Parts: sequence; C-alpha cells; structure tokens
Amino acid sequence: MSRETLRGLERGLSVLDALEGTEGLSLRELHRHTDLPKPTLLRILATLEAKGYARRRIADGGWRRTARSRTAPLSRLDALLTDIGGEVLDDLCRRVIWPSDLAVYRHGAMQILDTSRRLTPFVINHADVGLRVPVLQSGLGLAWLAHCSDDERKAALATMMVSNNPYDRPVREAGVAEEAIAETRARGYAIRAKGYQPRRMQTEENTCGIALPIFANGKVVATVNLVWILSALDVETFVRRYLHDLRGAAEEIGRRVERAAESPGEAST
Repeated sequence: MSRETLRGLERGLSVLDALEGTEGLSLRELHRHTDLPKPTLLRILATLEAKGYARRRIADGGWRRTARSRTAPLSRLDALLTDIGGEVLDDLCRRVIWPSDLAVYRHGAMQILDTSRRLTPFVINHADVGLRVPVLQSGLGLAWLAHCSDDERKAALATMMVSNNPYDRPVREAGVAEEAIAETRARGYAIRAKGYQPRRMQTEENTCGIALPIFANGKVVATVNLVWILSALDVETFVRRYLHDLRGAAEEIGRRVERAAESPGEAST
C-alpha cells in the first residue's frame, strides 16, 4: 500500500472518528474537527457515502455515520430508520412535491429523526431534527398511539397524564384519547388535531398533515407523514391523491428496516 493510499485512509478514518457519537456534523464542523480542507472533506464524504459508511441528512445537510459504520449508535434501530427513511422520504418528496417527517416515540412525545421539508418548493416551516411534537395532537403521534402495543400505549398515556405540556392536557379528559385512537383506526390514517400547529409561525398556520405507522417485524417502530398547505388542497382531495404514496413509503421503510436488521450492511440496498 502506497504512502498516498495510507494517507487517504487515515483521512477517511479521521472523518469517521469525528462523526462517531454525534447526531451529525456540518461541513464547517467537520473542518474544525479534522483540520482537513473542505474540498478534501467533500471528496472523502462522497466516497464514504458511495460505500454506505456516511450519509448527508436531508433535513439540514449535516453528515452522519450510517448504521453500517457506527460502533456506538444511540440505537441501531434509530440509525437504520434514519439511513433508510431519509432515502425514502427524499424519493417521496421528489415525486409528490409535498414534504414528510419521520418520527419515533420518545418519553412522552414524538421526536423527529429526519425530514424532507428543505426539499420542497413550497413555503412550509422547517421541522428541525430532534424536534419533539405532542402525541395526541400530531398525526405522527396519533399514528403511533393507535397502533402501538397495549403496554406501550398505557405507559405513554400515563406519562402524558402527569405532563406539564399544555398539548398533553386533553388526555386527562375522560374518553378523549380513546376516541382519537378509535377514529384514527377507523379512518385508516392519522391526521393532525384541528387547530394544532407545531410552531406558531405564519407559514404553519394553514398547513395540515396525515400520517401512517411504520411496522417492522409486526411492531410499530416509527411513523411518517405528509404535510401540505390547506389552501392548495382540502383534506379529502389530498388524501385521495397522496395517501397511496404515503402508504407505499411507510411499507418500503418497514421492509428495508426488517431486511437490514437481519442482514447488517444492507440498509442502503
């Protein structure tokens, strides 16, 4: 092995080391951590991405290690969901134009793992990675709550019962959660609670979202939505046009997560 090859290998490993244990780093942050020139970093990152060891997150452009290359991930499942889900959300947004969010349940709320909002040409507020949204008010949360196990549901409702978040207060009213769950199951998809907006910003005031659960090995592991502007399409029209695409995306993520979990290294196939 030549000295130049060894030097290139060392640089690649230094980038992977910098990314290890993080949720993702920007090119500027990687430059600061590694002292490598940005053009060199871009070439290394392109190679790592092509080989399945790193991926550029669609939500914010940050670079992260994939499930294939992580030695100490927060969760292998989360890493697989982010690897696979990001690719599927990217493809979905390019086909239907409207953006999606991918979320998992974490300690009384749904946490965004990735989002394709930056890809859409429409003016829809960005949902940052790590953003937590309430379970009972969001489509992402209702999709999870309506299809999770009984034990998970009981624990989640108990957590919301003692929560100080004003969006969790409706769970204290008799029958509210049960009715929302029954309606979601009967409808076949979850929809954001009327009047709820993730952020009180002008660009969010007239948006809505529908969501579906993502199943892997018979268990709900995440949820995915499609978000749109109500002035462009009413709920019925949007559901008629795009629910099939959203369902296909949810099923694709679930299938690929199952396959990757059984055969490490196949997350990007």
